[in-house]
Amino acid sequence: MNEASILLALETTGRSGSVAILRTTHAGIVCETEVLEADAGSAKTLAPAIDRLLSRLAIDVTKLSAIALLTGPGSFTGLRVGVATAKAMAYALKIPAIEIDTLDVIASQIVPDHPAVHVVLDAYRGQVFYAGYRISQSQLVKNSPQPYEKISPTQIVNIEQLLAEILVAGSEDSFDLCGPGCDRIRKFIADPENVGSEQCAEVICKIRWIDGPETSPMAENVAKLGFEKFLAGDISDAFHILPQYYRSSAAEELAGKSKLG
Repeated sequence: MNEASILLALETTGRSGSVAILRTTHAGIVCETEVLEADAGSAKTLAPAIDRLLSRLAIDVTKLSAIALLTGPGSFTGLRVGVATAKAMAYALKIPAIEIDTLDVIASQIVPDHPAVHVVLDAYRGQVFYAGYRISQSQLVKNSPQPYEKISPTQIVNIEQLLAEILVAGSEDSFDLCGPGCDRIRKFIADPENVGSEQCAEVICKIRWIDGPETSPMAENVAKLGFEKFLAGDISDAFHILPQYYRSSAAEELAGKSKLG
């Protein structure tokens, strides 16, 4: 990416989302963001948000050099909207796309004073999307936008299974959990039908909750991770990009059961 290059980043994994534009200048990297209208749905708000940001920065859309986007996990509808938008723009502008994992972005936003972090995103039905990360000294030295290295792949797990693994995780002082899935886990633990009182107390003592706005994915950090991947040549042909759902939708699962019946 040269000094005149511009990267657009999309974040549409939740109820609303955000977009960002990263530019490289003589003064360094500059990143500006625009937040999508809350609870209005990314299908209606994504394109207008991109237009507003481009207009505010007086950037012609044909000047974009690449598009970074989250391909999952996340909302089925949000992922489809983000991928479809990125594909259409990348094809029309003849520019590459850059795929970013949602949980990687959340990990990149956590202040690197934890030896390890465990990121969770609500998957509903008593499950969470999960990935584990540990601090990377080499990345800190390089001043990378991702100070953590991934030690377990993004996957979907039962909350009960995750809590059992936390209890046998060893003698660590705490198990640092962050991400939008924390509220779902808290509710699960609070239900006496899910966790016995003795086990509940043990789990609560072991978990350290990392809360705050930085535990939800932000387009600015999608842009920063996308920029690093762009420099490394880790890009994709937009037509090969697919949303990563990690499972079938509820409607698809219901249809499958109907066929078996």
